[in-house]
Amino acid sequence: MDEPRCTILLEDDVPVDARKYGDIVAPALPELTRLEVKLAVRRGRGIFLENIAVSHARRIAAELGKDGIRAHVLPVVELPALPAPRRVNHLEHHEEILSYAPAATEGREALPWDALLVASLGVVARPRYQEMYGHIRFDAIPAIHQMEGLERDLVRENLILKMESGPPSRELSSKRKPESIFEEIEKKHGFRVQVYADLLTADLGTWLRIPMEEIGYVYLEGAVRMGGAWGFQLLVNDLKDKCAAALPPMALKLLDAADIKELVFLQIEEFNRYTAWCALKRSLWPNAASSSPSPGPPGPPTGGDSSNASPGPEAPSTSS
Repeated sequence: MDEPRCTILLEDDVPVDARKYGDIVAPALPELTRLEVKLAVRRGRGIFLENIAVSHARRIAAELGKDGIRAHVLPVVELPALPAPRRVNHLEHHEEILSYAPAATEGREALPWDALLVASLGVVARPRYQEMYGHIRFDAIPAIHQMEGLERDLVRENLILKMESGPPSRELSSKRKPESIFEEIEKKHGFRVQVYADLLTADLGTWLRIPMEEIGYVYLEGAVRMGGAWGFQLLVNDLKDKCAAALPPMALKLLDAADIKELVFLQIEEFNRYTAWCALKRSLWPNAASSSPSPGPPGPPTGGDSSNASPGPEAPSTSS
C-alpha cells in the first residue's frame, strides 16, 4: 500500500541550502536527477516540497529543524484548496468595500475590506530580463536526463558551478527611499518587470490578481479613473489603511525599499507560490503572528493517500 502523501510548509520564507539538502531530498524524488533536486530545493520557498511520502517528509522536516528552519508536515488531503487567481483591472474605493470588474466580464463584484486575509504585493521579472535579477534561470534549465555523453557532463558541471557559487554579491544601496516606490519601479524598471497585487479572502474563496500596468482605480465616486503607478499607489494606500494586517512581510519590505533588485520574483509561478504560502499559513495558523505554531511536525496523517489536493494554483510542484 502506498504511503500517504504530504506537503512540507516552512514557517518562514527562508532560503534553504541546496548543496546540503539536494542530497537529503533526493531519495524522496527518485524521478529527478540530483541537479534537478537541488534546483527544486532552491525554488521551493515557503511551500518547500509537495506530494511526497510521509516518511520522507518527516525525515526532511527533522533535518530542517536541526538547522533552525521550522517546518510542518501536512497531509495533502487535509490542505485547503485555493482558487485560481482572477485577473481584475477596474476597481472602485468605497468606505466598507472594494468593488471590481473581473477582466473579460461586464458585471461588477465587491468584497469587504475586512474580508481580506492576504494582500500580497510582488514585482515579477519579465521573461527576457530574468537573468538581471536571478542567479539561475529556472525556466531555462535544460532537460539533462535527455542528454548523453560530453554534452550532459558539460551542462551539469556548469550548472553546479553556478549554483554553488551563490548569487552575485551586490553592495547595499545607499539610495534614499523614493516617495512612491511604484512610480520609481514604473520609471526605472517598468520595461523589465511587472507589478501585481494579489488579494485573497479569509474564506479562501476569492483570489484577485491586479496588474499595475492594467489597473484603473476610482478613489472618489464620479472621479477620474487613475491608472499605472498612481492608481496602484491609491489601491495600496487603501490596503494599508483598511486591512494592514493582510500585508505579508514581502509586501512590507517592498513598500520600504530603496532598491527592489533583491525583492524581484523571477517567475509568476514563484509569486504564486509565495502568495499561496501566505494564505495557507494564515488559514492553518490564524494566530501565527502573535503565537507561532509548534515547530515540530504533526502526527501521522489521518487522511488517505490521495494526491489530488493542491495548496495553490499555477505554482509548479517541486515533486514532479
